[in-house]
Amino acid sequence: MSRTTTSGASTKSAPSTAMTQAPTTQVSLPSEKVAKRAFEKWMKGGCKHGCDKQHWYEAEAEIRAEQTKTGAAAKK
Repeated sequence: MSRTTTSGASTKSAPSTAMTQAPTTQVSLPSEKVAKRAFEKWMKGGCKHGCDKQHWYEAEAEIRAEQTKTGAAAKK
């Protein structure tokens, strides 16, 4: 004897395997502060032309590091 089932297929959904990522927060740096620091670097470097991007990126990195350091100290 054979039995035939007429029930519909199960529609259970499997848990998602995709990892949800926390949004990355990027702190905006005050451009005036970065510009001032980059200008100081330009002056210390002998006012050489053609190094503006390098000075800007270094200034951003320094200020970001300072903010991270002070943020870590404030959380303690």
